[in-house]
Amino acid sequence: MTEPHDNSPRVGLVIVSHSRLLAEGVAELAREMGGPGVQIATAGGMDGPGSVLGTDALRVMKAIESLYSEAGVLVLMDLGSAVMSAELALDLLPPDHRENVLLCSAPLVEGAVVAAVQARFGTPLRQVAAEACGALMAKQGQLGGAEALQTPPSAGIRGSPEMTLRFVVLNHQGLHARPAARLMQAMSRFSAGLRLRNLTTQSQEVDARSINAVMTLGVQQGHEVEFIANGEDGGAALEALRLLAESHFGDAPGGAGAGMPLQGRTPLHEAPRSGWLTGTLISPGIAIGPASVLWQEDETALEEDDVGLPSQEWDRLQQALQRVRTEVLETRAALALRADHQTAEIFDAHLLVLEDAELLRWVYEHIHQGAGGAFSVWKDAVERVARRYESLPDEYLRSRIADIQDVGRQVLLALRGDARAAPVEQRAGILAALDFAPSEIARLDAKRVQGLCAARGAASSHAAILARSLGIPAVFGLGEELQQIREGETLLVDATAARVCLLPDEALLAEYEDRARVELKTRQLAHQLRAKAALTRDGHRVEVAANIGQVAEARAAVEAGAEGVGLFRTEFLFFQRASAPDEDEQYEAYREAARALEGRPLIIRTLDVGGDKPLPYLDAGQEANPFLGVRGLRFCLVNRELFSAQLRAIARAAVDAPIRVMFPMVATREEWLEARALWEEAAQSFPAARHVEVGLMIEIPSAVLLVQHLAAEASFFSLGTNDLTQYLFAAERGNERLAHLSDALHPALLQMVARVTEEAHARGRWVGLCGELAGDALAVPLLVGLGVDELSMSVPAIASVKQALRACHAGEARVLARQALSCGSAAEVRRLLAGEAFGEILPGMRH
Repeated sequence: MTEPHDNSPRVGLVIVSHSRLLAEGVAELAREMGGPGVQIATAGGMDGPGSVLGTDALRVMKAIESLYSEAGVLVLMDLGSAVMSAELALDLLPPDHRENVLLCSAPLVEGAVVAAVQARFGTPLRQVAAEACGALMAKQGQLGGAEALQTPPSAGIRGSPEMTLRFVVLNHQGLHARPAARLMQAMSRFSAGLRLRNLTTQSQEVDARSINAVMTLGVQQGHEVEFIANGEDGGAALEALRLLAESHFGDAPGGAGAGMPLQGRTPLHEAPRSGWLTGTLISPGIAIGPASVLWQEDETALEEDDVGLPSQEWDRLQQALQRVRTEVLETRAALALRADHQTAEIFDAHLLVLEDAELLRWVYEHIHQGAGGAFSVWKDAVERVARRYESLPDEYLRSRIADIQDVGRQVLLALRGDARAAPVEQRAGILAALDFAPSEIARLDAKRVQGLCAARGAASSHAAILARSLGIPAVFGLGEELQQIREGETLLVDATAARVCLLPDEALLAEYEDRARVELKTRQLAHQLRAKAALTRDGHRVEVAANIGQVAEARAAVEAGAEGVGLFRTEFLFFQRASAPDEDEQYEAYREAARALEGRPLIIRTLDVGGDKPLPYLDAGQEANPFLGVRGLRFCLVNRELFSAQLRAIARAAVDAPIRVMFPMVATREEWLEARALWEEAAQSFPAARHVEVGLMIEIPSAVLLVQHLAAEASFFSLGTNDLTQYLFAAERGNERLAHLSDALHPALLQMVARVTEEAHARGRWVGLCGELAGDALAVPLLVGLGVDELSMSVPAIASVKQALRACHAGEARVLARQALSCGSAAEVRRLLAGEAFGEILPGMRH
């Protein structure tokens, strides 16, 4: 029995009861056990004032038709006239539908729960009905009122060797319905025959894939059980079962037996070793392919053979610098088309290294002093600069060493006459490296490279940002064990779960190949539907917008299906120039972006500089920690003339366009009121701009705590989860050693999101989210459940997020959010979302 990985129809369930509340309650319980993939409809009570008991054949017929498919429909009824109403409803159905609808005599509650579990796995209609009819025997067996149900053991493969697994059950209530359902789910991907017996009670063997058979064994806490598997993937099935048992089948162990070790387990020599390495999620997705390893010798360790005269060496270096400069410009331009303007700006820093006057002066002097040729002196100069960065107190600036070394390596390669500065660009398959340089990632052919895995690296590195922008599944920080892989060996990258398997067996490969096919179909469907509104299955709408940095990206956002721009970063107008843009230049840019959106809303974030984004023509002074210094709104309030010019330009553009204005890095109510007053002053000359909604970004924990007061005056909020996570955990996001804290799915951060949405909604304000979390399809149901009204993300993520929203159910998402808020770590939340702990697939997540 294998759970369907596609959209193939499953048996639908109709619950018929005299009480509408009872029908809905039974359906809720069945959905909890069966999961969101099981279709359940109710037909309870009668129309009329108040709570009218009774059954209505027409209502039953409509419920059947609402979820009818070729897989069929099972109808469960409570008593009396419910049976007659169901029989009459059957007569009202079209003749070709009647043969696929069964009326079931099973007990309503127990039968519905068991039927939902069986339907989840694509079990045929008559088998679902048979399991439902046997549901009461599990309760009778537990209470001693009936003999345990014995079912024929699954056959597996005749003649194949048997393997066994014994352990003591630690669950407080033993193998009750929920652990039994999780057992079936975990085993659904294996073809092996699987039997179970209770060694403590000396029971007979039963089919371990029958929920009734498992529960009728009466396995209680402290009982020892034995699983017997036979078939090609029997060992893998038992290994998966062992892991499930060690997690107590998803229940807290509790009770007197808590902490009892597993014992008596037969060694599973036949079971293949999984070889999983865990790291840091960089870019989600699944990739399977041959390894293309990059452990080759570091080019910077090589030396040149011949050294010419100083003037000749200086000329050689100038030619190499020019060649690399041309390549960087080409890379930047190509990346702006493939990804976005902000990502391409990463290479502005590379250009600045090539033009650094102090660096070049030092190289010139040492070449002419006879210290060496262009190759060796340039290498020494780059190492010298890298050491200076390494000594800086700011972790983020230290992380920029990778950019210095990347540029330095490219120049060395050019000096040696190599054909290209990034030799990995012709590689295919799954690239495995100790670390990746930004230039290497930028030049990859995303159609040939299936995935990336690195022993080192953090989610905030420029290489990671580039991998995400190109949509290549990637996991970094896997550790030195990654070097065990050899050229051409098969690698399995489950980037969504931040792990890589070095030695995947055939069963695991088959499972992930199915997942990859489903993901491909999902991406293709998402692209086809990108222009349509993203409504959840129960009709709830969440606006999907884009983060952009220039006008051209606004047009790309519309093409990608964006319903507006939730974050227009205005910094691009202020960088790479000798002075600030004047009011007219800004006005033209804002107006052009609004026109490109063709009437869709445009949220303009006022200038957000400082920290890691200094303006060369405005000296903010030396700061020990720029991230805790004059940045964002603080910078604007200090530079009022600059700020007022930008506000006037926005007000002018908003006269005839749906523009909203948003202030970054608000820490106090006083800052907000001061900025709001400056906006009102700027808008005075443009009466039509007075309608503009004015909001602020929630990026500092103090703003979360003050949201009740801020909501009294702000029109909206936008959660910047990147900075909010950084400040919440006092962990600079560029610090590789603190990468484990840079997870926006940590329940502490989620509690802040929940507080903001609750307080904002209580005062009629809407809440958006524009951090990287917004573009994570895995997190979509959670964000819906937390009450976020708008998600704004990079353009490439729009289609997949809209599709995840369509697969989501807002009511179920709220339940999911409550569960996530009660978790104790980001890892727990990720397991909850991805279904990693018990193999459960939640709406809009993996499939």
